[in-house]
Amino acid sequence: MAQPVKIYGIPLSQNVRKPLAVAAHLGIAVENVGCRPMDAIVKEKYPAARIPFMEDGGVVLGESNAIMIHLASKTKNDLYPEDRARRDAVNQWLFWDVAHWTPAYQPIQFERLVKQLLGLGPADEAVIEATLAKFRREAGYVDAHLKGRDWLVGNAATLADFAIGAGLTHAKAMDLPLADYPSIGAWNARVMALEGMKKTAP
Repeated sequence: MAQPVKIYGIPLSQNVRKPLAVAAHLGIAVENVGCRPMDAIVKEKYPAARIPFMEDGGVVLGESNAIMIHLASKTKNDLYPEDRARRDAVNQWLFWDVAHWTPAYQPIQFERLVKQLLGLGPADEAVIEATLAKFRREAGYVDAHLKGRDWLVGNAATLADFAIGAGLTHAKAMDLPLADYPSIGAWNARVMALEGMKKTAP
């Protein structure tokens, strides 16, 4: 009997949520092994010492978007389209997620959420303000792209929506100004209504 895919990391993390949500969406059996980057099991199994990472048979793979691609490639589905142009567009969003979207909110998440959870002192408002400027730039780009569209690529949800949408998992706790971006707001509601996202909501 085939062993379930193991995904290591704490589900509270939006990056861990990404592959868990994709697996749930596709009906792929996974075991979530809750752990933190500093835990011994992480360095033992994945020397980069980052979460999430995945074990699937003999394959050990890190980086949330790479894990999503691996999972989507296990079955026939529309999340990672076979059509070359649509797949290229999805790939573009996955790279953009890492290079531009995540840096535009993650420092705010640390200041407003992580510090509070770990008792690391008050939020640094200067960091928040500087990051909000980045967020507004990137959110403006996404909002304009989504005008008249239901999804980031084509007419159905893809890995692009899971990746970018997962970044807004803690939008309320971060107090992100989503009300200023109505197209993102409507799209985010559709993303969070996807079965995989509902099953992995924190």
